[in-house]
Amino acid sequence: MIQVWILVKACDPVRAIKEGLDRLICGSCVHRGNGDGSGRSCYVNAGQAPLGIYRAWKAGAYLPLPSISVFSGRRVRFGAYGDPTHLPLSLALAIAGASSGWTGYTHQWRKPSLQGWRQLLMASVDTAAELLIARSMGWSTFRVTPDLDHHTIETLCASDRVGTPCADCLACAGARTGQRSIHIPVHGTGARYFIEAQA
Repeated sequence: MIQVWILVKACDPVRAIKEGLDRLICGSCVHRGNGDGSGRSCYVNAGQAPLGIYRAWKAGAYLPLPSISVFSGRRVRFGAYGDPTHLPLSLALAIAGASSGWTGYTHQWRKPSLQGWRQLLMASVDTAAELLIARSMGWSTFRVTPDLDHHTIETLCASDRVGTPCADCLACAGARTGQRSIHIPVHGTGARYFIEAQA
């Protein structure tokens, strides 16, 4: 899948996290931690791919997007890092329209100004209560959770269930074709902070 990264322009992603500037691309996501790099439960290790991509961009390796046609027939992951709602919705719709499928998630699903994103993105929810609220607002939902016992309306992510790659599944494509709710066990480098983040 083509990965769409949203990075802070002014400094590298590791520094951005330490200085709290990641709020510019992650919004109010609880998994940012304490705003100084501590208590972070995000599964993305910013010192790996995001840092490498930032450095490559600074070195001139990434050119401005020449045309939406580069996405034609390709599958896209909106927000490999960073919240996709920091892109213009019109651009995201054009990319999705050109692509052969996409995935994407947002923690900003409560904001009235961002409801148009429901058709493209999953509401990234953190509790069963949030799941119900998001669904009542018309969102499909995705939940990372340590609780795997009570999922009456959620389906276990196919990647975790049977090893299906996201590029083949594409279930996390918002509510354009109807609502769905998917969950996956907590994972990634920030997993040890996950319970704290929910308190």
